[in-house]
Amino acid sequence: MLNKTKKYGLARGMFGTILAAALVAASVPLTASASEPTSRPNVLSATQSLGVAAAILPAKVRATANVNLRAGSSTSHKVLLTIPAGKVVPVSGKASNGWYKVTYSGRTGWVSNSYVSTNTKAPVAPKTPRLRGPNKTSRVVLTFDDCPRTLSAFTSAVDYASANNIGLVLAPTGDCISSFKSRYGVDIAARARAKGQWVINHSISHPDLRKLSCAAAAKQLGGSGVHTNFGRPPFGAIDASVTCAYAKVGMAIWTWSRDTMDWSVKSKAITVSRASAAKPGDTVLMHMQWYGFAPDSIRQINKNLNKRGVNLCRAYHGTDGTGAVATTPVRLPSSLPC
Repeated sequence: MLNKTKKYGLARGMFGTILAAALVAASVPLTASASEPTSRPNVLSATQSLGVAAAILPAKVRATANVNLRAGSSTSHKVLLTIPAGKVVPVSGKASNGWYKVTYSGRTGWVSNSYVSTNTKAPVAPKTPRLRGPNKTSRVVLTFDDCPRTLSAFTSAVDYASANNIGLVLAPTGDCISSFKSRYGVDIAARARAKGQWVINHSISHPDLRKLSCAAAAKQLGGSGVHTNFGRPPFGAIDASVTCAYAKVGMAIWTWSRDTMDWSVKSKAITVSRASAAKPGDTVLMHMQWYGFAPDSIRQINKNLNKRGVNLCRAYHGTDGTGAVATTPVRLPSSLPC
């Protein structure tokens, strides 16, 4: 029989051998570098050794918007087909840039990780009143739709709001977001969130959604549009088909309780006056391309409301509501911390 010392030495040697083998196996790269030849695809296989890849790679992903299935893992590759929003598809690989290799309708290709979620459960829209949305306080929420005229106008408005502890709700169209990204390389939705402002969906191209089917309207709520849980139908136009579309993508409808008609009057003084007449808890509608969306207009509205004992929604300060202004979450809470 082996004594304890010899047993321990033998066991230690066997463990070292096993550990070394495991380290060699684990040293096989999970993904190849971008400089590797095409004969070694930059892919994470679901069947790699030691189960390491299986722990990283999800079995399935759900399309959060209509997403293109491409022949390769970038937008430079050919589109094979479009996977509808809400579809759950199996995953067989992952590229180093985050794209997933999936199969849908008999075709295998790649989808951007920006338009899929590893949470395969269908999203459920928050249950809130349409006119007030998630604001359950007596504070007034100033909301601005569509698209700012310039990047500097946008930046000055959100910077002023943040610096003065005011929380605006912005509803840019997807086309607007894409335009600013293309021209300036700036994601205005992300910039607004970084300043403690809230951002909701306003479709891609601002059509009257009532003229579309439920499926077509739901498509307008995806793509380049804001991917969140609250949205505002263009023109505030709602019917059964529109309601169906918002439910399909798990998005609650948030309209407004006070309309300044700024797009019609095209007057700073009138717009400020109408917004200043808001009652506690109101959601005020304005547009980023008109006169209400400017530091001085917001300042005047805030001052006029304060004189009547009414306050504006505050900028976001994190879940505890204290400290510096924080980046707002993409998905709004069911009760806005105004």
